[in-house]
Amino acid sequence: MLRSLYTGITGLGASTTQLDVISNNIANSETIGFKESRVTFQEMMSQSMNPGSRPISGGLGGSNPQQIGLGTSVGSIDRLFTQGTFETTGVVTDLAINGNGFFVLNDGVSNYYTRAGAFGVDAQNQLVDPGTGMLVQGIMADENGVIQPGQYTDITIDPSQVMPATASTSLQIYGNLNSNADAVGSVRESDAFIAAATGTDTLMGLYAQDGSTMGLNVGDQITLSGMIDTGAASSHFAGTPLTVDENTTIDDVTAWIESELATDPAFNPGEVNVALEADGSLTITNASAGATLQNLQLSCGGKTAFNQSFRFTSSVGPGATGTTINTESGDGMLRAAAESTDLMTELFNSRGDSLGLNIDAMNPTTTLEIGGTVGGNQIAGQSIVVDAATTMSDFLDSLQIAFGISSQPVTLDSSGSIVMAGELGTQFDLGDIMISEAGVSNPTLETSFNFVQTQEARDSGSYEVTTPVYDSQGNIHNVTLNFTPVDGSNEWNWTAETDGTEVILEGGSGSVVFNERGEVVSFQYDDGASTLRFQPQAAGSEGAEIVSVAIEVGQSGEMNGLTQFEGDDTLTAMADGYGVGQLVDYHIDQDGLVIGHFSNDTTRALAQIGLASIANPAGLAQYQGNTFQVTSNSGAITFGFADGGSGSSILSGTLEGSNVDLSEQFTQLVVAQRAFQANSRVITTSDEVLEELVNMIR
Repeated sequence: MLRSLYTGITGLGASTTQLDVISNNIANSETIGFKESRVTFQEMMSQSMNPGSRPISGGLGGSNPQQIGLGTSVGSIDRLFTQGTFETTGVVTDLAINGNGFFVLNDGVSNYYTRAGAFGVDAQNQLVDPGTGMLVQGIMADENGVIQPGQYTDITIDPSQVMPATASTSLQIYGNLNSNADAVGSVRESDAFIAAATGTDTLMGLYAQDGSTMGLNVGDQITLSGMIDTGAASSHFAGTPLTVDENTTIDDVTAWIESELATDPAFNPGEVNVALEADGSLTITNASAGATLQNLQLSCGGKTAFNQSFRFTSSVGPGATGTTINTESGDGMLRAAAESTDLMTELFNSRGDSLGLNIDAMNPTTTLEIGGTVGGNQIAGQSIVVDAATTMSDFLDSLQIAFGISSQPVTLDSSGSIVMAGELGTQFDLGDIMISEAGVSNPTLETSFNFVQTQEARDSGSYEVTTPVYDSQGNIHNVTLNFTPVDGSNEWNWTAETDGTEVILEGGSGSVVFNERGEVVSFQYDDGASTLRFQPQAAGSEGAEIVSVAIEVGQSGEMNGLTQFEGDDTLTAMADGYGVGQLVDYHIDQDGLVIGHFSNDTTRALAQIGLASIANPAGLAQYQGNTFQVTSNSGAITFGFADGGSGSSILSGTLEGSNVDLSEQFTQLVVAQRAFQANSRVITTSDEVLEELVNMIR
């Protein structure tokens, strides 16, 4: 009877322990880094009533042992190191571990371990746990920001740290240099001039007497038509058409006419001759004995100017000569684009009008005056004396001399227009070109030289870019690079300048060459240097070391620096190096690196927060302030860093909350309460039975 009483007492004790653990979990549900515990129970020893027996062959079978349990006891109280929830705080020294591991704290004697990363900085700039005063452990970086392997030490974030100055060693340039930045000269072209055609002029380049174009094209068909009257009979003439190509000349046409007429029985070979006269008209001579040519003409469908220009005298009898000159209008003389060998007195303007130069037996010469401006300034008075032997070439030479053009001659183009190309740059811009005849009013001449601008003068489009360069003492020196194009090539010259008393020692100028695709081919220094070197202070003064900067414009054949395409752009330059910087801020990355931000826009690692990996975290012993101590059962400890093979990371500005699930704890609380009540009922029931037993004895 007493066994049930004592068994109930063991159940009460076990349930009480469970209630204690659950209440502790609930109490720490808001504790940073807290890990909940659980209770497991185990059966106490049992009293054997019958040890049982084995089966007897041929006799009784075996019997099971008969045992009565004597209650329960606490088997274990286990701490569960599952991941807690994260809470963002924005405080840089609030740290949470995502994964396994523990922060390492030290009280000056021993290490302690925690998951609670609510750290701060004390009066001595040490990273500490404010609740306990223990110092956070890790490894401090050396002066170059390198974390050297070694023992953990206290982490100190000294606000007086400085980043030493570093001299610049490279200067990178990006951007586009306009491929159309060459200096160009202005180009002026006059109206076309024409002259009497010659036999070698092509049909496709002919003009009518009034200056209108014939308009013939390759493949056009020219036909010869007319009547042949022999006195006894008349017949229409219809020969084989002539097909025009780009090489068909007037001589070809005259030979074709002769050969076509020679096929008619009315003419013997050689009796019809066609010739081009000096004035550009065609004549036809009939040497036959009795045949008359009537209304002979050449025609091409839709070409009015051509058809009117090749219409012969209406009747050309035996021994007579006809012409293409119309006796009423005077038209019929062929014209072609003027050439430099043509005489000035025999030129016509684009309207077919003679220039009307005042030359005759009484006045064998006349003077043409040349006027205009170069770069907006009036040229000095220039003139040319024209006589019967003066050619267009002579006039072109005079124009060249008058406007001071030395780089290229003044020419006639294929259409007979005068082309004047000025020297490079706006200072040589050609303007207000006027030709007049001295002492004579000649409006035809003056309006014939109507020059229009076909290309505007432009100066070279230079580019410059300025960037700060640092010396070994952190002083800033503004270096400016100027780029100017080499006219007519894919090359640019560059020069380097400074804005102070610096002395450039070498590499102060050079060239950069591009290929046809706009890619850098080469970058060179004029003096064969490999860098731009300058003394950062005036000659004779002491100061920083000589600065040597390599100018980088991109890799050859690639588009990662300077380019040369059409279109304006802004160059960008950036040099490395920096001046002295003070520590102004810091952050902690996921590897636990404390990275300082300095006033010179540089960063450097200051320290790295350590993490400890413990073989059996459940074997740790709880200590004050959410910390743990190692025990003989916690196993081996490995010191390292986040993501150093541990698979863990550190979240800055975040805290890990408790892993207590309140809903689960409340459920366990109810279960423990019911177990306690049930065990209490066992005790009271046993008590009542004992009381009945006592009453029976009375």
